[in-house]
Amino acid sequence: MKNKMYLRGSILRIIDANINRAKEGMRVCEDVMRLIINDKTNTSKLKKIRHDISKILKDSKVRECEIIKYRNSQSDVGKRIKTKNTKQNIYDILLANCQRVKEAIRVLEELFYIFDINASRKFQNLRFRFYNVEKECVKKLGHLCDIRYRNLP
Repeated sequence: MKNKMYLRGSILRIIDANINRAKEGMRVCEDVMRLIINDKTNTSKLKKIRHDISKILKDSKVRECEIIKYRNSQSDVGKRIKTKNTKQNIYDILLANCQRVKEAIRVLEELFYIFDINASRKFQNLRFRFYNVEKECVKKLGHLCDIRYRNLP
């Protein structure tokens, strides 16, 4: 029984980390579209997706208070891992955060299969919605920065 609870707590820690990762990455994208591009439409779409992450969690069989109960950021071995900074401009920051969001939502989609298949499907739909918004945002910022992906259809 103790091993089962340990495993559940560990999975909930992964869910917690990825909810935070997705919403934080989403917020960076949202602020770029809002404050640099002045794009009300995509800002609204990103904000809606960010809020939908919270709504899916709230409506799921997994309680947020239980997720937070297993949070252990003080002893998280991942926080000490250094990553190479390859971001040289706002375009790189947007791309990195879009990737962060997609990866985090995919993890949520996979892990929610264990607890709530309906929530898992909602995360899958959210991921595909984000793919479309990402394309629009990358294209708009690419035009502004005159960088890669300028000629996206």
